Amino acid sequence: MVSRWACDRCGFVAWTRDRSEMADVTGSHLLAHHSDTLSKSDFRVSWDCPYCATAKTAYDTDGAVAEFKTHLHEHVADRIAGGTHVADLVGWDGVVRVDAPAAGDEADPLRTHFHGAAGLAVAVTPTPERLVRALDGALDAWPRRTVIVSTGEYDFEATPDVDFEGRNAEIVELDPRLSPDEVGETVSRILDANHESGERVSLEVSVFHQIVAAFDVERAVAFVRMLAARLADAGGVLQLYVDADADRNVATVLNFLDETIDLTVAVDDGRFVRRP
Repeated sequence: MVSRWACDRCGFVAWTRDRSEMADVTGSHLLAHHSDTLSKSDFRVSWDCPYCATAKTAYDTDGAVAEFKTHLHEHVADRIAGGTHVADLVGWDGVVRVDAPAAGDEADPLRTHFHGAAGLAVAVTPTPERLVRALDGALDAWPRRTVIVSTGEYDFEATPDVDFEGRNAEIVELDPRLSPDEVGETVSRILDANHESGERVSLEVSVFHQIVAAFDVERAVAFVRMLAARLADAGGVLQLYVDADADRNVATVLNFLDETIDLTVAVDDGRFVRRP
């Protein structure tokens, strides 16, 4: 769980794992809205709070800006909600686009955030070892059931310190030549075999780029829509890890999926930020 703050002026939403970090997030964001209340003249820096009568003048520019950010944060501190989850915005039933490279460290905090709050976690990934390492390092306890679907053979020697006997986990290896329909059918069968009624499901798809690169735009769009519909029956969140700038066709597919995607989130230094 994380802390969440939403700006009532522009719809910006941010989540942080450490509530104390939120002071920097809120202060910086509100300063951007009210930059005209900060001025410099005659070697001095002045600010006037847009919410109250407080005003300050100082010679130390960095100190004055930091003080202003802290002051702005104090005006919204009571609107920071603790113990929240990104999926709360979609009611644990929808599609979340994650703007982060699937294989990079940047994405790990968000994928463990989702999987750690689910009873059943299913991940379709080309790098199963890094996913196992991320889950084992970040979570106090794995989900009730974890199924990792990989297009490559799992190298158990890469994670010799992970005790799989102590976790209800399974590694499923896929033939990389399978079509999107066949991959989707495999995921659907996994959901049928492992999901318990009323349980949250976290489905990670970190092979989005591979699907787009290997097949035409129409089939890639159909694949995501099919998974979204299948997961809606089970009740859970589908996460697509994408880098829209990596390939022109990726951006094209995302445009077609605009109405399918319920929420877009970026990762910023371990913080999660909602994008329009």
